[in-house]
Amino acid sequence: MKKARGDLTQGSLLRHLLRLAGPIILSYILQEAFNIVDMIFVGRLGAGAIAAVGVSGNLIRLIGVFSLGISTGSGIMVAQYLGARNLAQAEHIAMQSILLTVFFSIGVTLIGYPLAEQGLLAVRMTDPEVLRLGTTYMHIILAGISTMFVSMTLGSIFRAGGDTITPMIVLIFSTLINITLDPLLIFGLWGFPKLGVAGSAYATLIGRGAGVIILLYLCWAGRAPISLRRVQYQVDLVEMLDILRLGVYSSMQGFWRHFSRLGFLWVIGPYGKTVVAAYTICMRLRILVMNPGFGIANAVTPLVGQNLGANQIERAEKSTRVANLLGTVIMAAIGVVFLAFPQIFIRIFTTETAVIETGILYLRFLAPTFGFIAFSLILGRALNGAGDTFSPMVITLAAQVGVGLGLVILLSHFIGLNGVWLGIALSNVVQGTAMWCWYRTGRWKTIKLVRKRTKTV
Repeated sequence: MKKARGDLTQGSLLRHLLRLAGPIILSYILQEAFNIVDMIFVGRLGAGAIAAVGVSGNLIRLIGVFSLGISTGSGIMVAQYLGARNLAQAEHIAMQSILLTVFFSIGVTLIGYPLAEQGLLAVRMTDPEVLRLGTTYMHIILAGISTMFVSMTLGSIFRAGGDTITPMIVLIFSTLINITLDPLLIFGLWGFPKLGVAGSAYATLIGRGAGVIILLYLCWAGRAPISLRRVQYQVDLVEMLDILRLGVYSSMQGFWRHFSRLGFLWVIGPYGKTVVAAYTICMRLRILVMNPGFGIANAVTPLVGQNLGANQIERAEKSTRVANLLGTVIMAAIGVVFLAFPQIFIRIFTTETAVIETGILYLRFLAPTFGFIAFSLILGRALNGAGDTFSPMVITLAAQVGVGLGLVILLSHFIGLNGVWLGIALSNVVQGTAMWCWYRTGRWKTIKLVRKRTKTV
């Protein structure tokens, strides 16, 4: 894994996009492959365990969106300073973002650990088995949540420098550790303790922790887009505030998205753990399907950032057009497959007939909206790369909470469970359409982030 400081301000946009997106997509697929394997193992413990891990995972992701703001803000700034050929400032920003992530992780652990059970009760998870297993799972993850947050920030820094291969290789190693430990700790194989759902949580933390150690070492050894050896290890509140200023709206965008997911669970909860399990499985599948969109979206962010940093506005705009077309075609095609053969994918996770039937129905509502999800992901990240994190946040709030959650609550009263699935599907359509309309206004082209600094190469 050699040092790679990718210059995205010249050369073929499609080649840059594919070179960046390929490893990111593979990384997401590997991560979700692990999540699927993890859910398969957990699924052998019953519907209660599936529901517990699924709901707990949603709560953890809701907390994690605030770390997403730090990683997004640092990625935008690092990309634009690299585009402006100011390596020293890019490295300084990277160090401040890592320190900020560590401080935030400590705060989340101290606050979240004692409130884990209350979080589950807040989404009406009152089933004793789900409550007990979910609380245990959350306690373990919250105790080591710094591994997840620091990993997100380091991955964003590497991608900002045009290096998506190194995080992919590290993720492969981390995932292999995770998958290996999963059955050993869940079922107590080969002399390991039989921990059940708790074993899944421990395996996740150990795998993530190993990945973080490797990425930090590469940054220190000078085998990353930036080096941490030359930077000052002291707090710079001005830069931290700049990172937060950029990232706060990205965090809120993720918050509203996951808040709506918890709202959906709040509506679904009274239908019982069978429906919750079906929803959890389908959300795993949805995230897996979104991986190509996530990969292309994360590739377009540094492309837009570096080119705007170099004042190449037309090139930044063209990179978004290419990415959006590619991502929409891929995700719409996947949607067709899921619409035609939903039962094949649901049966990977469970053999319970009731769960399968409910999941098939949900997928038939969800699959036709995959193309709109691609619009939302790619155009939203393109706007982020330009420094516009506020507009995607507002659009997400309106679409996911205003339209999505509002329709789910309303329609569930009139047509029952089908109203939940319909409301979720319509929120995806609204969000994708609104993101496209805002991007087309072109206001993102006028945003300026890179300023004169005392640190120069």
